[in-house]
Amino acid sequence: MKYKIHFLSILLGLSFIKISQAQSPVLNASLINLKNYVTVENPGVFDTAYNDLQYSIGGSIHYLYPLYQLLGDEKKFIKKFSGPAYYDLLSQSVSFVGDYPAALEYQKMSDTTRLTDVEYRQIGKNMQHLKNIKNVDAKKFIAFIASKYQVIMLNEAYNKPLHRAFAYSLLDVLYNRGFRYLAMEMLNPMPSQELTKLTNHTGFFSAEPVAGELIRQALDMGFKLVAYEDPQAQNHTPTERDSIQALNIARILHLDPEAKIFVYAGYGHIAEQSTTPDFIPMGMAFKKMTGIDPLTIDQTDMTEESNFSFGKAFYDAYIGKFPITTPSIPLENDEPVNITGTTLYDLTVIHPKTTYNYARPTWLALSGRRQPVSVKSKNQKIFLVQAYYEFESRGAKPGEVVPADQTYFSYGNGAYTLYLRRGLYILIFRDMQYKTLFTQHLEVN
Repeated sequence: MKYKIHFLSILLGLSFIKISQAQSPVLNASLINLKNYVTVENPGVFDTAYNDLQYSIGGSIHYLYPLYQLLGDEKKFIKKFSGPAYYDLLSQSVSFVGDYPAALEYQKMSDTTRLTDVEYRQIGKNMQHLKNIKNVDAKKFIAFIASKYQVIMLNEAYNKPLHRAFAYSLLDVLYNRGFRYLAMEMLNPMPSQELTKLTNHTGFFSAEPVAGELIRQALDMGFKLVAYEDPQAQNHTPTERDSIQALNIARILHLDPEAKIFVYAGYGHIAEQSTTPDFIPMGMAFKKMTGIDPLTIDQTDMTEESNFSFGKAFYDAYIGKFPITTPSIPLENDEPVNITGTTLYDLTVIHPKTTYNYARPTWLALSGRRQPVSVKSKNQKIFLVQAYYEFESRGAKPGEVVPADQTYFSYGNGAYTLYLRRGLYILIFRDMQYKTLFTQHLEVN
């Protein structure tokens, strides 16, 4: 579930509020072939009796299974979740397997809200008024002011690993300024949790490869992971859920009053204000509980495709006027300015348009720590290529650990591009049925 924020009539909520779109997205051949496979060639590849999406089969992570269900039983799941939620879930599911272009396309599918001429004119007027704007490097700016804060909150869109890549880029500077706790909404709050290493028990969204890299890096650096999600969220009201989240973060300070905490959350949970009288978001609740004013940073509004039609149009107009090349924060007279007009957050990070290398986003390099590696095979049955760290794979099944990267995009003569750090890997080559065709050891220098 997530929040939507409208720049004109800012709304917070915990349900999907988009309108379904009738037209089909422009998708890649791999995804089209997968849909044909589960609807025509082998519809028995998934159990149609399941009424909920299955991300784990037999206790093992299965990255294609939710796609089997969503693509193969489209009518059932559109009826169950509603059209908007269906396409949002598709967007999230393809992002897990490294298909960022499709994630953006499916996001478009979940929103058919058409802007009025008045709204377009308003955006144009807003752009004309932005005359003294200077866009500065977001990482450097946050590093400059971070020492003033005990708690920094950053949000993400669940279907955009780009946001996790930016969070990854902040780990070094925050650690150097005394931050030692990484509290993450995505972490498993149940007794089965594993927070000292990355496994299939660390959390649901932590199984997305870029999220996995964020968690690995944080642990390697010495951050302590904190799961703060409300374990009974499904039984609580939105305000109750967010208040419990805030309480769980505040408990860190009860045990360690001098603690400096980096909080990573979804969408509007970090908002410091509410626009409805019956809802208090986590950021606002935390501030009331502790008396600590956190630095709240939004990066969901000003990213390509944004979260809704007005946001997309505003973002496109801004990027057209200010063609930035790195994540940026706008300044006016050397002071940060929230160009969207929202007062929910202290800062807005504006992300540049994604550039691609063989259909893979170049931000997968993760601040230069990873490099594109070409993997080749002439086996025509290969559909998905996954790279697992060799040290994590020892004594574990592939479904119990999270791949460093994975993709189903091939080019040329059966070549796949993976973004990997230096080290030893086990490559797993799978067919459309998710069966392992063969494995291969790889060393990246």
